[in-house]
Amino acid sequence: MIQILRKRAGLNQGELGSRAFNTTIDSGRTKIKNIELGKQQASQDDLIQIAECLNVPLEQILTPQDLNQSFKKKDIQGILISKAVGDLFPGLGEYLEMLEKAAVINDFDLIEYLSNKIADIWRCGPIQEIASPKKKTTKA
Repeated sequence: MIQILRKRAGLNQGELGSRAFNTTIDSGRTKIKNIELGKQQASQDDLIQIAECLNVPLEQILTPQDLNQSFKKKDIQGILISKAVGDLFPGLGEYLEMLEKAAVINDFDLIEYLSNKIADIWRCGPIQEIASPKKKTTKA
């Protein structure tokens, strides 16, 4: 979620990190990168500082676990796409994850953009493995 909000604000990782943590651009970039990748757990103070720099309410910056819990608590209806089906459409899973997050923060511009990307992926159809030509055998 931090990555989406950071990009929406037009900041790179170094800019956000240096502002939020009052540190160098390199050090700030490393910390933000690790938080976005889930390699480093952000403290409550980190999240407060990041939210302030992004000018968003703290509630919009959720960990993946918090995001999953918020979806479980709501009565959400939709479709479930199996991994096998998702794998047939390269990039679909990533866009669907971002779409769920965009819906949480009610970012309608981002929702529209992601919906168009997803529609393009569906329009192209699933990838198909190239079938090996069958050998014809003749009876003697």
